[in-house]
Parts: sequence; C-alpha cells; structure tokens
Amino acid sequence: MKLFLHSMALIGSLALVLSPARAAPIDFPVKPFQARYEVFGSGFSIGEAVMTLTASGPDAYQMSSEVRPNGLASLLVSGQIDEKVSGEIRDGGIRPTQYERQLDTPKKKQTVRLYFDWAARQIRASDNQQQATLTLTPGVLDPLSLNLQVMWDLQRGRVPGEYRLVDETELKSYQIKNEGEETLETPLGKLRAARISQSKPGKTRITTFWFAPELHFLPVRVEQKKDGKEVLRMEVRAIDR
Repeated sequence: MKLFLHSMALIGSLALVLSPARAAPIDFPVKPFQARYEVFGSGFSIGEAVMTLTASGPDAYQMSSEVRPNGLASLLVSGQIDEKVSGEIRDGGIRPTQYERQLDTPKKKQTVRLYFDWAARQIRASDNQQQATLTLTPGVLDPLSLNLQVMWDLQRGRVPGEYRLVDETELKSYQIKNEGEETLETPLGKLRAARISQSKPGKTRITTFWFAPELHFLPVRVEQKKDGKEVLRMEVRAIDR
C-alpha cells in the first residue's frame, strides 16, 4: 500500500502527457497528445497513469494527470491522485499560473495549491492548512510544468544542469544530468531515447527519464531508485494524437 502511494506521488509530479483536444499553434513547444503509462512497483503492475496536455490558446497550455490502481492492486488499496496546471508560454520559457494536486487515500488526504503571480513576483502556496508566500523568479516551475520545460529544452539542445520548482510550500533545486542515448524496446516499437537523471543535492533518491526524440521528446519510461534499488517504474503503453 505504501509503495503504491509513493508511486502515485512520483508519477503525478514527474510524468507528462499531451492531449489532442485542441489543435496546437505552430510554435507551441510540444505537440499536444494523450498517453497511457503502466506503473510497476517491485516488478509488479500496480496502476495506470493517464496524462494530458492541451494548447488552450496561442500561448497558453493546460495539463492534467490521473493515476489509479489497477488489477489486484485495486483490491488491496483504494486511492487516487489528480493534478492540473494552467500556464503560458512567454519569453522562451514556461510560466505556470495555477497548479493543484489532490491526493485522496485511506491514509492521507492532501490538497496542494500554487498561485504564480508574475506581476508581483510571488507564489502563494498551500498544503492543506499550511500556507507560505514564496519569491517568484524567472524559471521557477511547478512539478507538472517542469516536464514540459525539459522536453522543450531537449528539443532546443540546451538542457541546464539545474531546475528550480515549488515542492508543496518550499522552493527546491533539482540537479539534471544528461546521460546520453539508449534504444528501448516498448509497446510502440524500438525507440531511441535521451536518458536524463534528476536528483536533489544530498539525497540518494534518483529519478531517471527516457525522452524519445521521434515523439517530440515525450518521456517513454520513468524509473526511480533509492540507494541503488528500484522503487518504481513507469512505461508508456499507448499514445493518442
């Protein structure tokens, strides 16, 4: 049960998909589509993630993520995590405006809300009853928009060594390392993928993403390890354009 809750939190925060609900403008950084991922914990299938991104205007985007248990896991644990964010593309970067995450399980209920006030250079953050006002500087992201920014940076061939984002009510830095390319066997066939690892300074938990160039750098695999042992893995199963 605990493993599945960690799985939902990771996928909701780090995975990205796109959806075909609206046609994207020509200069939109990543083509909208929808993708489904299978979630594995300790080698067992424990859930499914369905995530979407739409172009809601010439320079605006909306993203959402839903994670649910499946099969035997649904008999052992109930719960869900839903995320959504809206934002805009401006000055060559991703600028979120409003983010929300709802976690509802028997053991934990959590609502995280982030409001990005770019004019006042402030972030109003809340985690259930805990609240904070944070300084907003260029480049700061929410967990979902982080993935869109990484995909766009990969397309432009300029991934920085560090990203800043809001994690619940705190600003944190994540180190990024480009580990080269690999060819993966997937349900979509063989895919060439750029391997990118993400970690926080001083922590032993490492998350690795495989972004496929021919799919506009959509992440086709996500793997998290702690102390060298796999905690969970997420693999793409289908994409609807």
